[in-house]
Amino acid sequence: MDRRVKTAIGIMHLEGHRNLQVREVAQRVNLSPWHFTRLFKAETAVSPKRYVRCLKITKAQELLSETFLSVKEIAANVGFGDRSHFSRDFKKMCGKAPSDFRARNIIKS
Repeated sequence: MDRRVKTAIGIMHLEGHRNLQVREVAQRVNLSPWHFTRLFKAETAVSPKRYVRCLKITKAQELLSETFLSVKEIAANVGFGDRSHFSRDFKKMCGKAPSDFRARNIIKS
């Protein structure tokens, strides 16, 4: 894998909780946004935006299963601006609403 893509993935994992812009990541790996997006997609088969969104949803799944934080708190924790946007993206990627996911996947202690 290209070292710039590896670096970008590291940045995304560390800072994915905030509103990370493709332009910012591209600049940090010394590429134009267009070249960065093209290279990233060629190396990972997904766009940088989708990769970050998947990271956020994966983290949200963990929080829904392992904590008692509200859906609103989880949305803020993983970097979504509002609950409705989070719920819509979550349902699109997971096939169920966050509250339904929690009801079926909560870890019983």
